Amino acid sequence: MLRTTAWRLGPDLGPPGSGVHTVTATDARAEDQADASSGGAHHRQRRRRAQRIAGVVAVLVAFAAAVVVGTLVALDDSLTRVEVEGLAGGDPPGDAETDVTGDDGAGEVDPSGAADVDIERDAEPVTVLLLGSDTREVLTPEERRELGTGMAWGERTEVVALARVDDAAGELRMVNIPRDSIITRCDGSRGRINAAYGIGERTDVGGMSCIVQSVSSWSGLDIDHAVKVDFRGFIDIVEAIGGVEMFLEEPLRDERANLDLEAGCQVLDGADALAFARARGLDDDFGRISRQQRLLVELRDQVQENGVFAEPVRTLRLAEAIAGSMEVDSSLTLNRIRQLVMGHRSTLQEDLATRTVPGERATGTEAWLLQPDEQAAQELFTWLLEGDPEPEEDPDTRAEDDTTDGPTEGGETDGSADQAEPDEDEDEDVPAGSQPQRCP
Repeated sequence: MLRTTAWRLGPDLGPPGSGVHTVTATDARAEDQADASSGGAHHRQRRRRAQRIAGVVAVLVAFAAAVVVGTLVALDDSLTRVEVEGLAGGDPPGDAETDVTGDDGAGEVDPSGAADVDIERDAEPVTVLLLGSDTREVLTPEERRELGTGMAWGERTEVVALARVDDAAGELRMVNIPRDSIITRCDGSRGRINAAYGIGERTDVGGMSCIVQSVSSWSGLDIDHAVKVDFRGFIDIVEAIGGVEMFLEEPLRDERANLDLEAGCQVLDGADALAFARARGLDDDFGRISRQQRLLVELRDQVQENGVFAEPVRTLRLAEAIAGSMEVDSSLTLNRIRQLVMGHRSTLQEDLATRTVPGERATGTEAWLLQPDEQAAQELFTWLLEGDPEPEEDPDTRAEDDTTDGPTEGGETDGSADQAEPDEDEDEDVPAGSQPQRCP
């Protein structure tokens, strides 16, 4: 016999007059099977949908990893590395074998992180030699005409500067050495510092090696890394940032540098920025260095303010432009660069303090040469390492201040102690366009 089970469904749903609809167990099992089949189908659909989503995510992750690896390879390939003799120490942590394989330092970048070096949270201070090349060979004839560079054979370092990155300093420090400064160069000759690169290129020493050895020997400083950028690279870096915005209090014009800027708020593109950095017809080489220092400060501040590093596409573009625009010493591998940036990331956001080695025109020579003030130069090199000394308070002055800096009988403060002597440097001419000033 078949067991029957009844559910009250309402008078209008059963047989006429019964009010009850009787369903056999066979019908119930059939409905259960249908429900189970329907639920199973829904479950299978959800599972297939989850599998498709997981597959899409896996593809996206694989694509992102491929992009990262490709970017690292591209950046690594973009860097022009040269062997430099005279740098401090040997290969630092993160040498070529840690992030690329192969005897020549070229190969497959390891994106897994297994080869990563330990990031030093209390990173050692680093001294970097910054060089700006005047070679015209990287420019086409049309670009040379447009930029007003003309054609000068050979290569010289028109910018020579030492930068110090030190976590304990609370600031970035940089000392510029005028290009016409007379020093003893790597071959023992005495002459312009900017010719040391060419001397090295004409010998077996190498251009960067010669200037590193020359500057290190003269300054007494250990140089950890060396970086060089040319006209083309400088233009590309400025364009990658999106130009440089600055406020000019007066028009700036220098026909020899192809500089023609109006007063007021200006956005300098790569060509304008190069002209601004090259101009010395406005005054002299010291004025040009001051404008170069301002330009560097404005560039750095603008990158931070514009949030370039918060936008991956712009970050990659800037990184590619910088990497492809520079020649670096062979120890600056990708892992070493990452180590330096991570280890000094707080310091890299500090203010940039800049100073320049002073000097006077050398006598007894037809060419314009600069005899550097040796004592001042050594003081600046000490400042580069140690910063400004803490001011020492004179006990006599403190005792005098304790007796004179107080309210008078009339309740007024004696302001004699607040009246400082006028600064003798206030009357000195400030080079045109050299003071950082952002647009209002």
